[in-house]
Amino acid sequence: MFGDFGKGLPPTVLSCGTRDLFLSNTVLLHRALRRAGVDAELHVWEGMPHGGFFGAPEDQELLAEQARFLHKQLVPTETERKVKK
Repeated sequence: MFGDFGKGLPPTVLSCGTRDLFLSNTVLLHRALRRAGVDAELHVWEGMPHGGFFGAPEDQELLAEQARFLHKQLVPTETERKVKK
């Protein structure tokens, strides 16, 4: 939260829950990353404790969001593919 985030950090996804002890720190980290120009997403899950839902159905939605973020970062868009040709 208090480090130098201006050194080209990669896109970052942050997930935490409303019952997570580190919710405030996660929000502060997200704001610091965004101020530094890092492509960062923050997902806050209702009722989730630190560490996830531990197998509850909500875990599937959490994993789907993380997979979507990774896909967005790793798979080039149609426009990006055309530019590379």
